[in-house]
Amino acid sequence: MSPGSGTTYEPLLNRALAKLLRRHGLEAEAEQTITDSDGRLHRVDILVEFEDQSAAIEAEFSQARTVRQDALKRMREVPLVWRNLPVRHVFAVVYPEHLRKLPESEASRQLANCEDLEFTKIPLSVADSDSFVQAHGPLQQVPEFRQTGPVRALAESLRDFWIQTANGTSVEETVTKAARAIDYASELLANRVHGAESGGDSDPAATHALIWLNALLFQELLAAHLDTNTLPATHRNKAIPAPDPRGRPSVILDQWEWLLEINWWPIFAVAQESLGQTPSCWTGIALPPLRKAARSIAESGVIRRHDIAGRIFHRLLDSRKFLATNYTTIPAGVILAGLALDSGHGLWKNLAWSSPDEVARLRIVDPACGSGTLLMAVVQEVLKHHRRADGDEKSRRAIVKVLLEKALHGFDVVPAAVHLTATTLSMAETRQAIADMPIYWMPHDVNGGRPRLGSLDFLTSSPSGGKAQFMQLFPDRESDPGRVTGTGEHVHDAFMPEQCELVIANPPYTRAGGPGSVENTDWNPLFGSVLSRTDADAMQKALRRTLDPTPGSLYAGLGSAFTVLAHERLKQGGRLALVLPATALTGSSWARIREMLLGNYRINWIVVSHDPRHRSKTKNLPGRLFVGFSESTRIAETLIVATKAGPAIARDGVVRFVNLRRNPDEPIEAIGLVQGLLAMGRPSARAGSREIVLGAGVWGEVCFARQSDLDSEPWPHVALVQGWIVNFALLLRESGTFRVAGVSETIPIGLMREICDLGPYEMQIKNPKQGLFYIVETDDPTRLGHAALWHHKSSRIVSLATAPNARLRERDDRDSEKQADMLRLQGRLHVARELRHAPQRLAAVLTSKPSLGVRSWITLLPKRPAPGKEEALCLWMNSTPGLVLRIVHGNHPYLGRSVVHHKLLRTLPTLDVDALSEAQLAAASRLFDELKDREITGCAHIATDPVRRELDRRLFAEVLGLEIGSALDDLALALNNEPTLTVRH
Repeated sequence: MSPGSGTTYEPLLNRALAKLLRRHGLEAEAEQTITDSDGRLHRVDILVEFEDQSAAIEAEFSQARTVRQDALKRMREVPLVWRNLPVRHVFAVVYPEHLRKLPESEASRQLANCEDLEFTKIPLSVADSDSFVQAHGPLQQVPEFRQTGPVRALAESLRDFWIQTANGTSVEETVTKAARAIDYASELLANRVHGAESGGDSDPAATHALIWLNALLFQELLAAHLDTNTLPATHRNKAIPAPDPRGRPSVILDQWEWLLEINWWPIFAVAQESLGQTPSCWTGIALPPLRKAARSIAESGVIRRHDIAGRIFHRLLDSRKFLATNYTTIPAGVILAGLALDSGHGLWKNLAWSSPDEVARLRIVDPACGSGTLLMAVVQEVLKHHRRADGDEKSRRAIVKVLLEKALHGFDVVPAAVHLTATTLSMAETRQAIADMPIYWMPHDVNGGRPRLGSLDFLTSSPSGGKAQFMQLFPDRESDPGRVTGTGEHVHDAFMPEQCELVIANPPYTRAGGPGSVENTDWNPLFGSVLSRTDADAMQKALRRTLDPTPGSLYAGLGSAFTVLAHERLKQGGRLALVLPATALTGSSWARIREMLLGNYRINWIVVSHDPRHRSKTKNLPGRLFVGFSESTRIAETLIVATKAGPAIARDGVVRFVNLRRNPDEPIEAIGLVQGLLAMGRPSARAGSREIVLGAGVWGEVCFARQSDLDSEPWPHVALVQGWIVNFALLLRESGTFRVAGVSETIPIGLMREICDLGPYEMQIKNPKQGLFYIVETDDPTRLGHAALWHHKSSRIVSLATAPNARLRERDDRDSEKQADMLRLQGRLHVARELRHAPQRLAAVLTSKPSLGVRSWITLLPKRPAPGKEEALCLWMNSTPGLVLRIVHGNHPYLGRSVVHHKLLRTLPTLDVDALSEAQLAAASRLFDELKDREITGCAHIATDPVRRELDRRLFAEVLGLEIGSALDDLALALNNEPTLTVRH
């Protein structure tokens, strides 16, 4: 290619363009020379790698038509392969003339700011096809350049083509097509055939329809791609039959029977049994739309991509909830696997990824595999490493085979989920037969008086001693039938590998029920899927005995138990990669897990999302909060990647806390995010915080912290997106230094337990089993009973001073002395236990008369009472610095909320009112009296609420003697830009 006539040469701009594309999260390389199958060399301006193909960019200063024709000529002469990926698309780019005359030193900067790049996409695989000509006309009539914009627009176009099918339709359309077919089929079957099986949120009819679609789709792929040379001699000369759209169910059953003679039990055995047990009068109607959808999806050309198969499953799981559980989103799986399999990590650094023998020795386990999203993400990462190790196609196929047959191990208690895992993984290889995969359906019930806890039976402290059982979901006719239990189950011994290189999981989060109403107290969410209350109690007792000697906790939930299981099964240097509730980072019941991680792991990555978006409910889908990494969940979640190491090594590390402003919607965005994070290089705690910049967008911040500075107390670095506000809170907490915008002052700060005693726990007051009182919600002070502050309604509690809103009445069946002792704990100052930042206005209030805080409020009693102390504390906790300390210190089960229950409240850093003089306390009383009845808006308006702004300025000026109003305004404005202050989740 010839250079331009000016001082800026095209190769220089090509390298600059590739660099800019990498900043947008794309794997791009400039000026590549590649060899075709005939041994001829081809020079390509820029190549971009994707999961299963690559795209070429031809860029020149020439006229648009010339660039397009040159690109087509060069790319269509012979099929090209780069990094063992076919070059499927070519993008033609025209550099604007104003870049031609630039000095070399300016070219890169000007290209970054350029707004008039011209570019178009030509899909090589369909450019001459009938569908392309029908849609666009003959190739010479295609409009030359349809898009003009900056490099960012080109990057978006590259991403867009990757998430399209071969004929240009979107992934969303493909997924919707499958969902509609299953909806139609399941509506025909529901309440006619499988209605008696329905219970709770499950949908057996949809489960059957999904299983049939899986089998039909996989059969289409086998018919199109299978290398018959890999088949047994008895089948080698017979083509795999494609599903006949007009075939009767009996024909399909015969075809599946023939396929089972070869293998693929995980796909066809369950489908055959399901179809065979359904009356043909209904299957004859339900199968045609499923066959049609399967063929259409197979012909789309992208079904073997991870996101397509996964999206189909998740769409149905999400919209129908027929498996009554949550599953990892595909972008989250890409992020977790990408960070866990970072090629710079010790275990992976020297692994020969091109060697099937070495890959076969890996032990990778998902103890709660669900639909297989995380295991499939691992497969994709391994294949990426294989490509970059210059592995060829033959070794690629061998690696997929050993991954599925030997390296990957999956366990789950939901049979349909295990089937989905097998199907999802099998989609990765449709050109050869795969033998039995080590994927197990684990018992989760009480059988013969013995509680069975699913994968948690693998814990060494479990009654089974770590040797669990599994129920054979995909029986091979020639295999050992195992032991038959009293209920007729075929039970086999199963062993989870030890000394694993990677344990990756999104375990269930359910936990023991807390106090409350009789219904809530009796309900046991830990084993809510177990129909028998007696069995559920037996399983909970068994789990309690299992967890007692471990850091796991019933009240932290099953997620903590699976974390312990992962810890037991990992080898030194092995990686733990988990999706957990965000409370794992801040909740008191998770403290022992945090201690275990700090003492035994070098914590590499902790990722949280502050994405305020809520997916629309207008498309027949339940909404999903993008703060989570699982489908259909409201709770905040975190991704944790840690490397098992000795205590000395573990403490000598830097933890990277990733606070995302936006959660990736697409796998390609997740890939770019992972590349951006890994490109940051070796972390340093001195770096403080660093923005995550991909192209022109800022995706969030990475906050660096020395692991030796962390303890089992809440990890505050995930509370806010803006790391400097967290650092402000940490400095204020540790030394009492208020430092904002060049202002540095000292404020007396102490721990709440040193300043105040706390009132009783809620369960001591009103719990049906332990409580001493009955409670009635009423604002009428003439009603019988003792004053209490119960609910926190943002429409009614609007000012610093408030009235009691409930009455307590003694229970006749309780000890009267204990009741009298509790009433002595009444006080006027109460702190909100759970604060919803956006709508609720007050973090603390003073009641008009002594009361007891219940559920929503915790009563505070100064240890050394004096006039003005309660008022000073109430003002401080509603000030901007007071709110920052509370948010950073609190537990965060949901975005937009901070919880400070008794244990956390005792260690909350707050204004040390014992250090204030009588004059300062008197000033606090006067200020409180002036502001106490004025209405305060929700915390979402902290920067603009005139009462809150006045409270800030006067508290610091009149009580603390500090004139720093502008710094307080800066802090409030920054806090107002935090999602957790404005979102309503």
